[in-house]
Amino acid sequence: MIKKFIRDHKVHKSIVSASIFDYMFLYKPIYLAGPVAMILSGMYLAAFSSNNIPIGVSSINLNTALFVKGVLMIISCIFIKNQIDESSGNFNIQFNFIGCSPIGNTIDVNAANIIHNVTLGLGFLLVAITNWITMLPMAIVYFVWTSSFFESIDLLFRICIHAFVALLLLLSGYLYSSLSLLLFLSLSIPYILSFTSIIVLIIYYYEKKINIISLGLIIAAFFISYINNDPLATTAISVSIPFHLFLIIRGFERDLVRAVRYPIFLLNFFIFTIYPLSIVPMVIVFYISKYYYWHKFNIHFPALAINDDYN
Repeated sequence: MIKKFIRDHKVHKSIVSASIFDYMFLYKPIYLAGPVAMILSGMYLAAFSSNNIPIGVSSINLNTALFVKGVLMIISCIFIKNQIDESSGNFNIQFNFIGCSPIGNTIDVNAANIIHNVTLGLGFLLVAITNWITMLPMAIVYFVWTSSFFESIDLLFRICIHAFVALLLLLSGYLYSSLSLLLFLSLSIPYILSFTSIIVLIIYYYEKKINIISLGLIIAAFFISYINNDPLATTAISVSIPFHLFLIIRGFERDLVRAVRYPIFLLNFFIFTIYPLSIVPMVIVFYISKYYYWHKFNIHFPALAINDDYN
């Protein structure tokens, strides 16, 4: 009865029509699942490199919470900038989002620019206060993912650029916890390859050869993580490989959606065993997003049960 009321009652259409929802989802919070997984993986790698595998960290550190908040504000500004460019007719965009952008509809472009600039400034301020050394990698991430030079470079170099972004996200989390970089590069390679395999599917899904490249990246990530004896990467990647195989063998559109969404979910799921408190904001964002996208755009997003109606 409660489920039917939340799903079908017309009052919810009026609720999501409130401008606060459009301003909230201008930040595209559900799309932060991938970047936050990389940041937390970087923190985990810092502990793992010193032979200390944290399990069930239940304490709340205000400095860490503010650092992660600052990083996610910077990433959100990339999404806002992407929507501003799209609304301005600049089709050199990096991400295709589910649902219509509120910019130009309920949010003015000038207002979106102000929100972007203020949020970006606050994000870098939080990073500077909590861990200033990570400001440079995060600045590079912002520049790379908002720049317009992607059209002028070939596919292989674009993949290398996204791998570099993955490295910087991991490095930001790693540097927050440790300044000893002796083992960082070798330990980070599986995460970089796995993250890149997803990003290239998101952005270059229209190129068929990308499916094979993505599968090759994630298989290489598994073998390297196995050699590194990294339990988090080995487990998360091994259960993600079948979705890439289905994409190659069957090639349905819903297989592409699964190959993108499930590996992100699985990495976050296994990170929950290390940082269980991170599940709280993730679950809240997940269900508020489902509520908003269903009643605003009539689509099931985000969704873990992906059938023909895969949104």
